[in-house]
Amino acid sequence: MKHFTRSAIIGFLLFIVYTALCATADNEHILPNTTVNDIDVSGMTLEEAAVTLKADAEARRNASEFTISFENNNYTVNVRDALILDYEAAAKKAFQEGHSGFFSRGLARIKSHITGNHINNPPITENSEELHHTLEASGLLDAITAAKNTYKIEHEKLLVTVGAARRPDEDNLRKELTRAVQTKDYDPMISCPSISDDMANLERIHQEIYTEPQNATLDRNNNYAVTEAVAGIDFDIDNAKKILSDLKEGETAKIDLIYTQPEITAQNLRDRLFVDNLSSYTTKVSGHSNRLTNVQLAAKKCNGKILLSGDEFSFNGAVGEQTAQRGFKPAGATLNGKPVQAYGGGICQVSSTLFAAALFANLEIVERWEHDYVSSYISAGMDAAVAWNELDFRIANNSIYPIMIDVIYSDGYLTVTIRGTKTDDSVVKIHTETLDSSTPDTLKVTTYRDVYNQNQQFTEEIAHSAYAR
Repeated sequence: MKHFTRSAIIGFLLFIVYTALCATADNEHILPNTTVNDIDVSGMTLEEAAVTLKADAEARRNASEFTISFENNNYTVNVRDALILDYEAAAKKAFQEGHSGFFSRGLARIKSHITGNHINNPPITENSEELHHTLEASGLLDAITAAKNTYKIEHEKLLVTVGAARRPDEDNLRKELTRAVQTKDYDPMISCPSISDDMANLERIHQEIYTEPQNATLDRNNNYAVTEAVAGIDFDIDNAKKILSDLKEGETAKIDLIYTQPEITAQNLRDRLFVDNLSSYTTKVSGHSNRLTNVQLAAKKCNGKILLSGDEFSFNGAVGEQTAQRGFKPAGATLNGKPVQAYGGGICQVSSTLFAAALFANLEIVERWEHDYVSSYISAGMDAAVAWNELDFRIANNSIYPIMIDVIYSDGYLTVTIRGTKTDDSVVKIHTETLDSSTPDTLKVTTYRDVYNQNQQFTEEIAHSAYAR
């Protein structure tokens, strides 16, 4: 009984002492031996601690420029505005030690004297969008392991090593940057964490090796020398992704490559280049010497033009502006329906003869205009008026082979011959129809092209023309 009474007295005395310890706690200041990430805030008020930690936060922000290494390249990233130390929350956390409850104050005071209160990793406010833009601006997020290091081509197969392609792991890099700011770990270099990038890398490999088949053609920058053909290369990317997904890291996926041979090889082009006359059309040239000079000059400027597949021919581009300095003479022309004398008068006979030849060669007509009146040298619907900076005549080579335009004046006749390579046995015929809407003052004509091939006929409406009578 005496032992119990003594223990009770001792316990009561300890309670009195502990209660006094709690009651005498300083409610306005942070406990002694308190640090926040090695910043001593002992004895400070909450406001004073916030000011001190704010200064520390600014120092961290100013030092928050990191060099991040990935794939032997270095990227500079400044996270000053993306990772912000929440100094107010850190100050409150330090202040709460010993101020959270009456009876917990005593233990907190005892702890502060024995072990101290050391608060590490204070809260970081992350602006996710700002941090992403910062990393993106550095170029790091575009970095990948080079595709050429993860694949090779052998025996018409694509060999891809699974797991060899890596890209920056943005989520884990964010955590690493946050930790560095929290702990003031401003090492000169951060090794960027990475993750597998096999599927996205497969897309890049496809872009890298995919090749459209290219026919042999002529190099206009090298005196029209014959270029070599290029075989097309492709693979089934969806099937390739499935193959990769079934393999383990380090294994090799074998993917079939698809090769497409071009239609025209270099030798084929050499053998068949300009061997066929696709069409020829002749008109009689009349008029005085100035007109004849203009026709001959325009013909010379158009003669020998080569159009590769898909190329476009512009009459104005070939002939240029008609001026006295360029050798053109004044001759009869039409302006706003009235006869005038103009430099280059008569060159429309060249464009019209070209138009007719292009129709029979089954070339694409890109731009064509009719005259005010029906021309004397070609029938209605078959002419092509031109005027510098106003009206042009343009055609395009819709054949897979190059074509050459020969424009020759001889003994009063102008002949346009289009040479190329026939690819089928089609026959082209041209016909025109006078429209019922014609009047005594106006002749309206529609021009058609009929293409006959293997007992089939395709009719194309080419142009509408309206002439004053």
